[in-house]
Amino acid sequence: MDAGNRDLGVLVVGVGFLGSLRTAAVAAARGMKLVAVLDPDEARARAVAARHAVCTLPDMATGLAMPGVDLVIVATPHSDHAQAVHAALSAGKHVLCEKPLATSPEDARALAYQADAAGLRLATGLNHRFYKPISDALDLIRSGALGRVDSVRATIGHSATAEFLSGWHSDPRISGGGTLADNGPHACDLIRHLLTEVVAVKGYVQQGLHLPEGCETEAFALFRNHDLGVGELHSSWSQPEGYLTLEIRGTQGHLRVETAPWLLTGRVRSGKAIRRRYVSERLAEKAYRWRHGCESSLVLELESFVEGLATGLPGPAATGWDGVRAAEMVAAVYESDRTGEEEFIAPWRDAPEILVREDAPKERVA
Repeated sequence: MDAGNRDLGVLVVGVGFLGSLRTAAVAAARGMKLVAVLDPDEARARAVAARHAVCTLPDMATGLAMPGVDLVIVATPHSDHAQAVHAALSAGKHVLCEKPLATSPEDARALAYQADAAGLRLATGLNHRFYKPISDALDLIRSGALGRVDSVRATIGHSATAEFLSGWHSDPRISGGGTLADNGPHACDLIRHLLTEVVAVKGYVQQGLHLPEGCETEAFALFRNHDLGVGELHSSWSQPEGYLTLEIRGTQGHLRVETAPWLLTGRVRSGKAIRRRYVSERLAEKAYRWRHGCESSLVLELESFVEGLATGLPGPAATGWDGVRAAEMVAAVYESDRTGEEEFIAPWRDAPEILVREDAPKERVA
């Protein structure tokens, strides 16, 4: 399947809360054209389709056979991801799947191999990489502004509402877990990129809020890498404020990233202080969301996907293999909690090498 120089035709499968945002992001992204949407809730599908002047479809098979569909975005409940991605890849379509790529690392790994074998691009929806303060922090670290990163502390979550907990997220047969399966993949992805690849984890989960067994409300983990750097993760459905906070300490500097609201502070190798409040960027983001109906990180992620297809390089968007690693990290935390032991995370033996982009950004200070 070759889209040539035309915009990629996109089918969105699942248009609930996040799927509707993904649909709006497709409409706003350069290099893409929304073709159709699909959701078992017909009224919801019709409402989203009407908003973007596209058609609804009765089932996925119809969508995969539809002319002009080059890319499938999967935003269904977690337990449906593996089957939907497999079907799309089997039909010769590129795929972007919401995190988690699958509810088990084995299924995620099979999908990544399937995409590679078919010469198709598989991406995992980990848009937090594109939050402005996070992308700025990543640029600083890649430039060597902090020296070697020794520790990362990631806190992520929200105060789960009764409405949220009454849905499928609190059913571990569908969600694959609780807060760790929900928000954890984002934090895992960032920890391994800030700290470099992790090799082991000691994990704990805690039940609460009268939820079913296997649906934790708190998750704690200590990851370590080859140099014994430590990544600390706390994912919560009882977080009173904020959303995602990162504290990064290196041999020659430190950074703190906050995402609610955006803020980047710290001190870098040169001795200069960093304090970026992103006032103008936050105002621009608010206007962007009002205009397009979604946050800019989702659009930037899709445009990175299009660029990657054109150049053949990974780019900043998360690949299928990134999704595999996040799934392995989440599963290792659950296994460590079960056994009470540190769980080792096997290195990739056959996965493609991770390409390092040339001309790493130089250190920038405010």
